[in-house]
Amino acid sequence: MKTLSIFLILIGLSISVSGQDTKIIFLKDNTKECCMLNLSQFVSLRSIERRSRQGIGFDLLDAPVNKSIISQLSQEGEVLNVSRWLNALTIKSTLSTEELLVRYPFIERIQVIKDSKTTITKFSAETKSLSYGLAIDQVQQLNLDCLHELGFKGDGIYLAVIDAGFRSMDTIPYFDSVYLEERVLDTFNFVSSNSTVYDFSGHGTAVSSCIVGEKGSPEEYAGTGVNVDLALYLSEDVDSETEVEEFNLVVALERCDSVGVDVVNISLGYFEYDDSTTSHVYSDLDGITTISAIGVNVAASKGIFVASSAGNSGPSTISTPCDAIGTFCVGAVDELGDLASFSSIGPSADGRVKPDVTARGQDAWLIGQSGVLVEGSGTSFSSPIIAGATACLIQANPNRTVQEVMDAIRQSASQFSFPDEYKGYGIPDFCVAHEILSDNTGLADFKENNLVAYPVPAHETVFISGLPVQEGSVNVKVINHLGKRVFSIEEQSVNGQIILDVSSLSGGVYTLILTQQNVQARRILSVIN
Repeated sequence: MKTLSIFLILIGLSISVSGQDTKIIFLKDNTKECCMLNLSQFVSLRSIERRSRQGIGFDLLDAPVNKSIISQLSQEGEVLNVSRWLNALTIKSTLSTEELLVRYPFIERIQVIKDSKTTITKFSAETKSLSYGLAIDQVQQLNLDCLHELGFKGDGIYLAVIDAGFRSMDTIPYFDSVYLEERVLDTFNFVSSNSTVYDFSGHGTAVSSCIVGEKGSPEEYAGTGVNVDLALYLSEDVDSETEVEEFNLVVALERCDSVGVDVVNISLGYFEYDDSTTSHVYSDLDGITTISAIGVNVAASKGIFVASSAGNSGPSTISTPCDAIGTFCVGAVDELGDLASFSSIGPSADGRVKPDVTARGQDAWLIGQSGVLVEGSGTSFSSPIIAGATACLIQANPNRTVQEVMDAIRQSASQFSFPDEYKGYGIPDFCVAHEILSDNTGLADFKENNLVAYPVPAHETVFISGLPVQEGSVNVKVINHLGKRVFSIEEQSVNGQIILDVSSLSGGVYTLILTQQNVQARRILSVIN
């Protein structure tokens, strides 16, 4: 499985670098262009409408990176990608870390990427000969045909696939509908900084087919969200395994936010790098530490549903961003609902249930880059099956928040009352999830940590309910989007509730971590102060 990590290089750490290399430059918080800007000018109308439906406003993370800083650094090398959420950029430069830190006091820290060109294989799928119509099994396993029969097939929902390449996708008959109807609305290659995505790897083609693949006779096939609008983003360099790809993923998520994407599929995972000294360790998988987890958490706070594959390292643990608090981590099962032996398992490093749910990933039916209907195995395919199904669910319930949609899908799943580290909450029933969202049944009783924080976004005060103990001391920690603790405080719960003063916080996305009698709960918090 595709794997990466983050190793943050602190200011003052001495590193010897020769020649031109790639660096991730993180800027200080006070450098953001913000206060006098109309932040809505940096996102599309479709993005504004998505936020409006879920009651989400704008914050400092929406503001662009300071243009003057970008201009100054561009004199020192080639600026590759810029992330407003991370307030950072990637650059190829001959200057050393020490030289850049001395010259530019607005730099907080620099992460040097060691170039490596190791050829790797991306989630390859074993192919088999076709049996007619078997793709229906992976739809019926989720009871998704119930939503399809009600007319919810993803119409009007904008879905993005972030992957390693979409070779031949624009010429394969199974994708004719999406191209003839002009539903591929955006493409971009964040590795080469151009719009070329129909090359490099066929992995994204197979992944996308699980969602929008569709054709009648002689070999019928239909994905789980055949009528969605589509964005195709390439963030992976197929020749290397470095931290830059994780940064590219965040920049791709920012573009998803800007153009108005509702659902994202990430069939990629990060744990080990070509440079083993920078590989992740299990303790990094706490939902808020890695760059990709940070990016996914911000995306969720903007009202985007992010599905990600658990990984193909079973029985070893999941990779990031599947650990992210804001992602919906998907494991793999076979046609009988039994766990696939390769499906990575949880929990996250901080003890949360992972994966969230499972779907068909062993011998799933898909379209390969050759244009032939085949079977393939991997959590790369269970994730888009869930992503497409979720697009249909959101179409049916457009005013529900991401958290409500996630909670409903978990509640509908086969193991909701007894989740485990193998299949999480189990195999969801999307017809039941629709019923939950349609009539509010059970949403307030969701049991994973049972924590509700509102309003979203918050302004000055946050009301938190669903604490594990009705009366007692609660330790509250607030972590910013870069994983730094902003403050820690002890509060007293009354009837399982506390009121938290957040008036001192700047606008942005934070993580609430509450601990009460050795029970820990987390929620993403968006603040608009």
